Amino acid sequence: MENKIPVPSTLQEVEHLISELYTPNPPDRIAQVQEALHQLQKSPQGWQLAQSLLDRPGDNVKFFGALTVIVKLNTERLPIDDALSVLHKLISWLVQSLGDGSGPIVIRKLCSALVTYYIHYSSTWYRPISHLLQSLHCNAVAPMDEADNPLPQEPPLEPMIQELDTKKFLAACWFAATLAEEAEKVDSRSTKFIDLHNGVVDNGDDVSALISSALMPVNRVPDAQCQREAITCSQAWFLYAQRTYKAPLIQMLQGMVQPIINSLLVDELYEAAVELLTDTLSNWQQFFNRRHIDSLYVLFESEWSQRRYRELVSGEFEFDAVQFGMFMLAFGDAQVVEMMDTTDTRAQSFLAGLTGLLTAQGFPVAEDKIFVPALEFWSAFVENLLDTFYSEPADNLPWDKPPLSQVMQAVSYSWQKIKFPPPDVYNSWDSADKAGFGDARKDVSHFLQAVYTLSGLPLISLFVDIILKALADSAWAELEAACYCLGTLSDCVSDGDSYDDALTKVFGSSLFDLLRQGHNMIPIRLRQTCLYLIERYSDYFVRHAEYLPAALNLLFSAVSDRHLALPSSKSILTLCSSCRKLLASEIDAFLEQYNTMRNDQELDSLAEERIIGGIAAIVQSLPSEESRLNAVKRLLAMVAIDTNAALQLKSTQGNPLVSPSDPMVLRAFDVSERPASSVSAHEVALQLSIRSLRCLCSIAKGLQAPVDLDLDEDSTQAGISQELDQIHTDIMGILVRLKGLFSHAAGVVDAMCTILRAGFSESDPGPFVFPPQMVTQFFVSDWQDQTRIATVVNAASAFASSLNAGRFKQHVVPTLGALLPWIFNLLHQLPDPEADPELSQYGIEFATRVMLKHPGVIMSQTSNALEFLFTFAMKLLDGNEPLPKQAAAEFWTTFITATSDDPNVRAALNGAMTHFGPLLCQSLMQNIGGRAARSDLDKLSDPLKKLVFQNFHAPIWLEAALNDPSFPSDKVSAEDKALFVKKLISLRGGRPTNQVVRDFWLACRGTNFAYAS
Repeated sequence: MENKIPVPSTLQEVEHLISELYTPNPPDRIAQVQEALHQLQKSPQGWQLAQSLLDRPGDNVKFFGALTVIVKLNTERLPIDDALSVLHKLISWLVQSLGDGSGPIVIRKLCSALVTYYIHYSSTWYRPISHLLQSLHCNAVAPMDEADNPLPQEPPLEPMIQELDTKKFLAACWFAATLAEEAEKVDSRSTKFIDLHNGVVDNGDDVSALISSALMPVNRVPDAQCQREAITCSQAWFLYAQRTYKAPLIQMLQGMVQPIINSLLVDELYEAAVELLTDTLSNWQQFFNRRHIDSLYVLFESEWSQRRYRELVSGEFEFDAVQFGMFMLAFGDAQVVEMMDTTDTRAQSFLAGLTGLLTAQGFPVAEDKIFVPALEFWSAFVENLLDTFYSEPADNLPWDKPPLSQVMQAVSYSWQKIKFPPPDVYNSWDSADKAGFGDARKDVSHFLQAVYTLSGLPLISLFVDIILKALADSAWAELEAACYCLGTLSDCVSDGDSYDDALTKVFGSSLFDLLRQGHNMIPIRLRQTCLYLIERYSDYFVRHAEYLPAALNLLFSAVSDRHLALPSSKSILTLCSSCRKLLASEIDAFLEQYNTMRNDQELDSLAEERIIGGIAAIVQSLPSEESRLNAVKRLLAMVAIDTNAALQLKSTQGNPLVSPSDPMVLRAFDVSERPASSVSAHEVALQLSIRSLRCLCSIAKGLQAPVDLDLDEDSTQAGISQELDQIHTDIMGILVRLKGLFSHAAGVVDAMCTILRAGFSESDPGPFVFPPQMVTQFFVSDWQDQTRIATVVNAASAFASSLNAGRFKQHVVPTLGALLPWIFNLLHQLPDPEADPELSQYGIEFATRVMLKHPGVIMSQTSNALEFLFTFAMKLLDGNEPLPKQAAAEFWTTFITATSDDPNVRAALNGAMTHFGPLLCQSLMQNIGGRAARSDLDKLSDPLKKLVFQNFHAPIWLEAALNDPSFPSDKVSAEDKALFVKKLISLRGGRPTNQVVRDFWLACRGTNFAYAS
């Protein structure tokens, strides 16, 4: 760091630097000051510095003195006598600071220092809370107790605590709370800390006396500040008791519950008490006994609770009110078993109150702050009902009796809460409130899906009836919310037709006619949701083709509305894909419709992609190859209009500007992205090319055979017709021409690779199932701009893998033989393996796949190519980029296990192993010796395990690598290294090797790193 501040040498210099920490300074200056002071704290003069600072005036200076004590205690181990001296001084400083007017930051830091002392030297300070209370009472360090020899006449604590002033009581509470908080962080399962935790638990009675004196004062006026800190202290001990689970401590703390419940009625204590009870109910239900539960029921039935409940439901969402709602929900969750008991009238009455939380005034999130937590409770409650009583929908469930009647009431309340507000209200919300309201709607959908598991058809029928009533009443907000809820249940409906009668009431109603009236009559959001409803129930239209024309007519009419273009086009794609066979006879009409829509200058590009993809899905279902290919040619001809326009614009001399009102500009840019001024012809050409390629992507995806389609074995053996061959040539011609002009553009390259990938998974001949030679030539031919070449290599890797399972198996070897040199050349052009991490990763992954399936193809490459490949993989393994490093580890794992029936290939593999085995071991040991990140260790363990299991030279190579002068760590001895190798060999590549590697890596990094990580 530049201008490093020297370590201060005088007390005045130290105080000056401390003052700098609390004055405005640049971050670099603050960091330099902190580093200089930290160096002094860690030095041998640190103890003297702490004493000097704690004897000086000023809270900031004293605070830093106490902090210095903490640093020294955490970094040095003191003899017992010296440790006790530090303890006496700390208590003296605390007593002194309480008397000289020091602020809370000093007192709290001294309490933290005392707790730090106890964590490290617990055996020297028996019952620290009791001793500290005695010391505070007498304003001096009290005589020390010993665990084995306590004082014969220890004075009772309660009178002393009652006599403490507020400052001293607060200090005792802060110390007790910090003790529990810090002890909770120490591993209670380790035998190393058994005595520490036993010592902490021994303070239970002292903590009880301290807290009780504030919450149940005797002969003393209650002090709200002391009571509040006592509750906060209780919370720390509750958390510690939950972690350690010591019965005596738990029993002691259970005695604090009733006073804390009583504290809820005191306004000054409400916030601390309700937080403690809510957290404990949520996270440790079993802590409360029957007496506590009964007391809480009485509390919730009181007028105090009823008043708070009414305020919350009426729209009072201040922090205290919402906390009360969370308190109720936590209690309901803790008592969920009782809440499911129909015979428990008290529980059912409380459950009704939880239902009422869903009716609080205001819109969820933006106004109503309790709705989402309440809904989460009800979702969990229904899940518990399912787990406990019901496993599937039944016709005879008692829906008219609690708790199921309460569930249906929750359904009724929740769907009504997600009605959209008027536009002016919604538009006044900020982005967080809008997003929160949207998430609340999703939460309701999840709740309804859970309820559906209980109810089945009745829930569908409920929303159908609501939709029909809202439709009749022209209640648009209710209609939108009900349609949304019905749509969310589509995932729950089985493939059968048992729900069709209910759905027919909706899709056979006047809904479609209503929606065609336009946004002047029907709100946009309602139309969007209804289009979503059609998409969600696309399978219904497969079974009921009589409603399909009306649905599609509605959807196509909505595409021209820019607010509805995306949802309607998505629904068109889904319906066309699901109902492709039903729509096959109308293919000409769809093609004409699309041709007409292309002339609409407002047509969104994504909407167009979806529509053309849906039409392609219909084309895929046509019965004859001739009809399919004719339809494909018509689609390609329309796409070619944009392609040819792009090529023409790109070829214009001088790259002239094009007016923003030019039809080509309007076609190239969506409405939201259209330029306000003239734009270059080449930019317009680029956007047109991307649009045409994305349409080709959609056609390619639409033409893919459905997953559930039965394959005709004979078809996979069929030849390719001349007409299909010409289509291949035409499509590839488009790709080649656009590649030559626009390979610098990510959108172009990504779209091309997507188009090619669409054919990789197909088993039958098709327009996008190109011959392997054609695909290979496209990949390996010149890419004028290699900015996105990694994407191309990744696609080539997928292509090579697809050949192994498809009808092109005979082309695997020649294809790989052409692709490998091309990839090696791309990698060779890199100035450094990590210069393009993505290309390096994909390139080495390609080599790994070839090595796995066809090692002979790899080993048949030239000696220079092989030398380069293995060296490149070694460099990646030695590098710092995580993904290429892990890919290299996978490559070496595959190489070690590679085998072949060809003796020449086996000989080549063995020769390569002999040469690179020692280098591989050295690289692995460098990584495991501390250079690798923790997240890389499992991947690095894989080649190590295979090497140990398969190669008898491995022990020699590993020992040589560990003892090489370049080994990165000096924290492990020669014996440690030898033991490490011995463990590896004995495990023979088993899964425990990973843990042995992690342990050795930690040892090489050092114990400090182990603590930090």
